Amino acid sequence: MILSNLHCHTTYSDGANTPKDMIKKAIDLNFKSIGISEHAQCGYDIICPELNKEDQINYFELLDSYKEEFPQIEIFKGLELDSLNPTHEGKVDYAIGSIHFLKINNEIYPIDYDYEKLKELIDICGTPKSFVIKYYEEIISFAKTTQFDIVGHLDLYNKFNEQNPLFSVKDKWHIDIINNTIEELTELNKIIEINTGAMGKGYRTEPYPDFSIFKSFKDLNAKIIVNSDSHSINTLNYGFDLIEKKLKENNIYQIYTLTKNGFIKTDI
Repeated sequence: MILSNLHCHTTYSDGANTPKDMIKKAIDLNFKSIGISEHAQCGYDIICPELNKEDQINYFELLDSYKEEFPQIEIFKGLELDSLNPTHEGKVDYAIGSIHFLKINNEIYPIDYDYEKLKELIDICGTPKSFVIKYYEEIISFAKTTQFDIVGHLDLYNKFNEQNPLFSVKDKWHIDIINNTIEELTELNKIIEINTGAMGKGYRTEPYPDFSIFKSFKDLNAKIIVNSDSHSINTLNYGFDLIEKKLKENNIYQIYTLTKNGFIKTDI
């Protein structure tokens, strides 16, 4: 079973519940561990609420106090860093590296805000293929230049591409680009997230990345972790049973989890 989630947001950024609420729910679900990973301030006027730098130390101190209050579960201090400005204050137990925006000609364009803005971004790039190439080039550059542990929601643009496709994710060129990216990220020792966040919000029926990529994880010996990108206590383990089933169908029986001794392989 999957009994951990390291991608969680609370009222400290754009989540609906407090860190204590999330921890208590994780205990109710018999989780072995939970990580709170607020959006770190990236310094731009963006849509998503962030954890201001001046508040980050207090946030970490609060989570440290919960480690003492709730000894029955491992609690980890995390941040989700954005590629626009991946800096933060204080010491984290882990970090998630994510791309939510692309910067083109000094303009910031969101990837996961809505369908129309995604379409606009693809049009600016010229073609869907040009957009996808640029997106994954940014991910690789981010992974090479920034210290973080987990690559967040690998193909985030698919949030709005399943119900009303702008291009087919099954096309060979698209699969080849993703496979090359997974191979490079694995060489960079990054852990790739299987993220059920868009499923929990009703945007998708499959995770990031979709089920067709699971075979590539096996073939490329990728390091993977399962998270729900939870913004409320109601989605803390959303879709985990389905993900476990699909992983095992692809002969994947271990994922990475975080412990006091770092990330280790864990049976599912």
